[in-house]
Amino acid sequence: MVTQWTPTSAGSAGSTPEPWPKPEEQAFLVGGPGRAAEVAVVSLVEAGMLRISREGHVSAVGRPGHGWSPLQAHVLRSVPRTLGELVTATAGSDEAQWLRRHLIDRGLVTSPERRRAVRRLRLLVLGAAAAAVIAMFALALPLQVGFGAVIGWAVCSAVLGRLARPLTRRGRDEVVRLKGIALPRNRIALVACFGLLGRFGGTRVTDVLGIAPAARERLQRRTRASRSDGSASCGGGCGSCSSSSCGGGSSANGGSDSGGSSCGGGGGCGGGGGGE
Repeated sequence: MVTQWTPTSAGSAGSTPEPWPKPEEQAFLVGGPGRAAEVAVVSLVEAGMLRISREGHVSAVGRPGHGWSPLQAHVLRSVPRTLGELVTATAGSDEAQWLRRHLIDRGLVTSPERRRAVRRLRLLVLGAAAAAVIAMFALALPLQVGFGAVIGWAVCSAVLGRLARPLTRRGRDEVVRLKGIALPRNRIALVACFGLLGRFGGTRVTDVLGIAPAARERLQRRTRASRSDGSASCGGGCGSCSSSSCGGGSSANGGSDSGGSSCGGGGGCGGGGGGE
């Protein structure tokens, strides 16, 4: 029976480093800051720096050194904590917001400013189309005026909708690439793609990692509590949030971004993180 997850029990074979974007960045593209936080924790366990107990408590094993990412450094400074608390705190950290800005600068995530501008433009186009239809009836204009306005609105809405996506084309392509490398032998990519509470081929990711059932249950309880207070995680697998707001919307259980909407229509993006 698994009592705790360590590098010995989980193993790091096959978790080969990936070229840029790094796993944390890929995870953010799929599931937002919560998913990136999960990857930061998992990568540190794989590196022998952290241990997850059977009850879900995360503690340090080695001494914090150099060469860690800002998100990993935040995790190391935040232990000991329960797994869910650690993911929540990391997702809402300044380091997670820095990661968002980094991905925007790299052209993978659409900036909140651009998304707001596109939404305003869509409203203007809608108003113009509605005015044309009203004028058609009020001024007895030809029906072609109304039809043209409606068709013009539909075309503009489709084009502007693509521009307002939270991920750019490069970002969406990266999500597709991640799905191709998310295999059980690549544990970090697996977490980035599906999250700690996700499934791969019908198998729970936590089972692949060797995380004890008790720790998973605490993680689930924390996630349910997050949903009840309006900060639900994205859930789902690779690509489930790449077309919603996880890449550029609200963060998981903290640090919201005014330019984003919620994932799948409810709550902030978290990728399934959280547990106490």
